[in-house]
Amino acid sequence: MSKLTERMVRAAKLDPAFYAEVVNDPTTHAHSVWVVGFFAIAAGFGTFSQAGATAVNICTITTLIAWYVWAFTVYYTGTHFFSKPENRVDRKAVLRVMAFACAPGILRILGLFPPITMIVLIITTIWMLAAAVIGIKQAFNFSTARAAGICIICWIAATFFQGILLVVMFSAFKLAKPYQ
Repeated sequence: MSKLTERMVRAAKLDPAFYAEVVNDPTTHAHSVWVVGFFAIAAGFGTFSQAGATAVNICTITTLIAWYVWAFTVYYTGTHFFSKPENRVDRKAVLRVMAFACAPGILRILGLFPPITMIVLIITTIWMLAAAVIGIKQAFNFSTARAAGICIICWIAATFFQGILLVVMFSAFKLAKPYQ
């Protein structure tokens, strides 16, 4: 467990050398899965004070789905629209990088404290985007601007998709509050 914690801290510190290791080391895959799981659970529980117990499950599931949409669209965009033969990278390496980029998102558990929920959400989102940019820059050997553009555009698409999922699922479970 200490190795996992060390990797999460290095990822959160935005260490470019760490992200280069993740790209080249398939043995980090298991830890990357744990990081995404912890992130999704923290994001889900972070909504408890705002929306209740059922919302925790809904937000955990939609966070996992949205993360995958974000990671896969980054991979697809990077490989199909911007990649050159000298900077090809495999899908699993990109997924590992994007998973570790979610390490700061574990702090979303602090959403349990309503006065700081929105601040935590904003800070962790910016932090995760910065981590993703560093990781994608390492994975594809892109410029910072190109990596940032891809990560931000794909994050917007994934967030929009998650918003739709949340509306559908909250409506299905009748969690939406009626307007008065």
